[in-house]
Amino acid sequence: MYLAPRENEGLIAFSNARFYDSRLVTFPTADDAEGQLGVRWEHVPDGIYDRGKSRTNAREALRIIDLVVEHWRNHPEESLGVVTLSQAQMDRVDDLLQERIKGEPELEAFYAQEGDERFFVKNLENVQGDERDHIILGIGYGKDNRGVLTTGFGPLNRVGGERRLNVAITRAKRRLTAVASFRYS
Repeated sequence: MYLAPRENEGLIAFSNARFYDSRLVTFPTADDAEGQLGVRWEHVPDGIYDRGKSRTNAREALRIIDLVVEHWRNHPEESLGVVTLSQAQMDRVDDLLQERIKGEPELEAFYAQEGDERFFVKNLENVQGDERDHIILGIGYGKDNRGVLTTGFGPLNRVGGERRLNVAITRAKRRLTAVASFRYS
């Protein structure tokens, strides 16, 4: 099996080993002295998951919007996509982005891009062949207002959830930024 060249081998290596029995043929990683390739973790320490109500994490969604705007301003030549783990969080991110664009109309040109690699906001269940230079992965789930973190992660907990996650994270060609309100510990 053959995979088109990626600028960061680490973005596909895990998937290649676990899901494709190391049968994918890839090109070596580009040198990255500036830290612009690979995986980055973005922690949102004050994020609260609104369990049972909106089922969203507003603070995390706002951080994603800041990252989107930062990307558009600093890397306008690179394509961008946002993937969230739930439909509700996807809608929240998109709504907040629309509000931000109303306040900063110069951002409209990025949001309304045309072409094969135009900007998108999708959820885990509807992102498929949409590769972009940079993918921002919004976890959305986290501790609720009582400080309780449950292990209900929507589509990830269903049969095939690991494959959906694999599809989402392998959409990044240059870098992936994972945004979450909790740490692995």
